[in-house]
Amino acid sequence: MLTSLLFAFSLNTADACPMQDAAASAEAKANVEATAGAKATFEVEGMSCGDCSQKVTTALNEIEGVNAAAVDYQTGTAHICYDDSKTDKAALQKAIEDTGYKAKDSNA
Repeated sequence: MLTSLLFAFSLNTADACPMQDAAASAEAKANVEATAGAKATFEVEGMSCGDCSQKVTTALNEIEGVNAAAVDYQTGTAHICYDDSKTDKAALQKAIEDTGYKAKDSNA
């Protein structure tokens, strides 16, 4: 019993590793850059963990026209590739802000 509890604990702490988060974010950002479509980058204030990044990513991916999204709580950025005939930067910013974080268009 104790062994399984320790093993489960070690799995959970590995999931929260900032190095893993950084690698996953870099891979997601590369995917956004390689995907065809309009690009947007937002500065996102208030994120403190991988769950925060995932919450914003999920909200962005639910928007029709979003092709790829990479959100990194460590750098406070959201990189998005989208079809500008289906959505726009205002809708992307609103989706981020609706999750409870402040968002500012990095290119504005």
